[in-house]
Amino acid sequence: MITSVDDWVSFLQDIHLAGGFPLIVAGLVLMLFGWRLWRVCVVLTFAVIGAVVAARVAGPGPDEWFYALTGAVVLGITSYFPAKHSIVVLGGILATGAVYYLLADRNLSAPVLYGSLALTLFAGTAYSAINRQRIVVFVTAFLGAVLLVSGAASWLSAFPGLSGMYKSLAASSAFVIPFAIFVPGVVSTFYQFAEVRRLRADL
Repeated sequence: MITSVDDWVSFLQDIHLAGGFPLIVAGLVLMLFGWRLWRVCVVLTFAVIGAVVAARVAGPGPDEWFYALTGAVVLGITSYFPAKHSIVVLGGILATGAVYYLLADRNLSAPVLYGSLALTLFAGTAYSAINRQRIVVFVTAFLGAVLLVSGAASWLSAFPGLSGMYKSLAASSAFVIPFAIFVPGVVSTFYQFAEVRRLRADL
């Protein structure tokens, strides 16, 4: 069961070229047409969150997959009907997760770390409520970028030289992976905003 970034990296190393192709295709679809599929994207994202949280709470064991599936179904269904509000909450959660990734290894005291996370959750949720249309584009663009980079990383595992260089860069700086996701995410964001304005779509 994949419950951490390390588990996801190990999974990517195992799937190689064939498994990386669907991730790249799914990433490109979200990056180009994510604003059209945002409800599905929200439900699937909450389903993944529910699965990971339930699996972590249950702990390793024979029933881990059952709890993960239950968590995915419950949270996915719960997020579907109030999707316009769910995207607001999701914006705050994803912002908090990104900040946690950047601060977790900074040797910060618990009050500072959790205070920063609480402030990020509040600010991210408030911003999402005010700018829901922008958050729809941001979320789909960057989730697409995560899938695209993940698929590309799985392909890199077939080339030991490139894979070793990438791993050494990622190990030397915590900003390498976020930057690799940031660039295609920004490109997708501008493209989707242009499409939304061109079609005068209401999200």
